[in-house]
Amino acid sequence: MTKKVLENRKSVGPSKSNRCIWMTAGVVSFKLCPFDYECERCDFDKVMRHQFEKVSSPTNKVDVERQPISNPQANHSDSFFSFLVGQIQDEFYFHLAHLWARPRQTQKWEIGIDKLLSYVLPPPIGIELYDGKQDFVQGEVFVKIITTAGTIFLTTPLSGKLISENPELEDQPALLQEDPLGRGWLAQIKWTQDSSELREFYTGAEAKRFLHEEACHLKHVLKYKGIEAGKIGQTLPDGGRNVKYLHQILPTKFCLELSRALIESGKSVW
Repeated sequence: MTKKVLENRKSVGPSKSNRCIWMTAGVVSFKLCPFDYECERCDFDKVMRHQFEKVSSPTNKVDVERQPISNPQANHSDSFFSFLVGQIQDEFYFHLAHLWARPRQTQKWEIGIDKLLSYVLPPPIGIELYDGKQDFVQGEVFVKIITTAGTIFLTTPLSGKLISENPELEDQPALLQEDPLGRGWLAQIKWTQDSSELREFYTGAEAKRFLHEEACHLKHVLKYKGIEAGKIGQTLPDGGRNVKYLHQILPTKFCLELSRALIESGKSVW
């Protein structure tokens, strides 16, 4: 919960005789309890006891900060990072600029953005073809995303002719962020070049490795900003909220610049 939200919320603090045991122990500085401090009903208490037991157990002495980040199977507890390296369908081809393409028919391909870019992106309020383009050349700008913080330009990962734009995005631009690998696709094109263009993409195990490495880079960027990635996405009875997108915890202007950096050259800018 942000400081601003806390300041705006009027609540009565617990008395000395009726307060969260974790607050008494000094582990948390406040606790908004919906269970009248009956700890046996509290999910937060269960989570904290579980974490404390793991740290105290002599068989579980693990320095989390020193775990290697190159292993895609590591850091399963990070709710955000786990979905990035989870199930990746073989039909998806992931591009360095955090776009994807997948075949729908022999030459018909669908194009969209990946989950990492959708997480970093400021709230989208409009999606338009760049200069009304109908013919695309790999690496050239083809779509602009209008966000609450500014405009982002995307380059097409494949060459081809426009078949259709996603009609749902006109009325629901938020789908680009909410369902980037599904209903939030950007455009369908008729691919007009040879398979050499696919050298710019990752698939299968390579795609999982690429997304994991990019997620780890993002984790370090967030840590530099004072945000621990492992704490993102937690919803607990102490008033916490589920953080689905970066703009919920960082300024949208910063998210805009980070999105542009991702699109322009991938991890080389981190």
